[in-house]
Amino acid sequence: MALLPDLDPVDVHQLRVRGAREMYVASLSLPSNALAPAGLPTQRIYGQDAIGTAIAISGAAFPTAGSAKGVVLARSDYFADALAGGPLAAQLGGPLLTTPGASQSTQIDPRVLAEIERVLPPGGTVDILGGDLALSPNIEATLAAAGFSVHRIAGVNEFATAVAIAQQLGNPSTIFEATGLDFPDALSAVPVAIEQRGAILLTDGDVQAPETASYLQAHPGDTRYAIGGPLAAYGADPTATPIYGQDLFGTSAAVAATFFPKATTFGAATGLDFPDAQAGGVIMATRGRVGPILLVNPSLPLPGTIQSYLSETATLAGGYVFGGPLAIPDTVAAVL
Repeated sequence: MALLPDLDPVDVHQLRVRGAREMYVASLSLPSNALAPAGLPTQRIYGQDAIGTAIAISGAAFPTAGSAKGVVLARSDYFADALAGGPLAAQLGGPLLTTPGASQSTQIDPRVLAEIERVLPPGGTVDILGGDLALSPNIEATLAAAGFSVHRIAGVNEFATAVAIAQQLGNPSTIFEATGLDFPDALSAVPVAIEQRGAILLTDGDVQAPETASYLQAHPGDTRYAIGGPLAAYGADPTATPIYGQDLFGTSAAVAATFFPKATTFGAATGLDFPDAQAGGVIMATRGRVGPILLVNPSLPLPGTIQSYLSETATLAGGYVFGGPLAIPDTVAAVL
């Protein structure tokens, strides 16, 4: 049996999840002769890699130097800590940026430091998501030496980190639950959680995480939505209002149709990886924008549920494509 290269457990889990998802997505593809909608005007925002795309999105959202009121920083090589970070970035009034995790580098990516120095005034707050094993303490020291106020938000695991973020948000009365074992459902929830001034909490797949359960028990009056079906968040909390489809694209479309039925704009990102939608979801409900993040395949045809939302939402005037042509080819962007 072929051995995996020298990867930490997070990397191994990510490879297994991604491989399973790609096989599942392939099995759900529509026929190649499916009708494609007429494309809406779109603006592509991307960089040379995932970190560069997050920086490009920050630049598009905050083109004026010093115009952000805060920055949220998460690891770029794994999704868990950042899944709940979008609403925090929106509340702070700044972007969600990423830099390599501690297993890859003990230093902040120089491009990210430069963007933080550009977008955030001296003395501004940078909230770091996750513990020392997620982002190295050296990053805190570097940011502090650059004159920023650094605040680390972390729990013993990703579920506890999401709870800590909810507490930092002021314990909002609207909660969006999504599985913490994979990223698409939580990414689809980011714009609506921002628009509803809510928080995103994570379930352990279709089992409720003890940290999330404890938080919900302490806030019994909260309005709760389960983003994802019985095999995901709704299985973990069957008393929440379920919003989901037959696959990750269907859930993305269901969130869009439920919460953004009259959107004038949308964002699109690949459903096969997390960084582009992670950063792009934040600006879809900030800086005057109100619209969903739609997950798509890097090949035609568009998922039927996404195609239906785009064609049936008469108020849409255009959108954003987050990620470069390798993530979403021009042939796909042209029919969004």
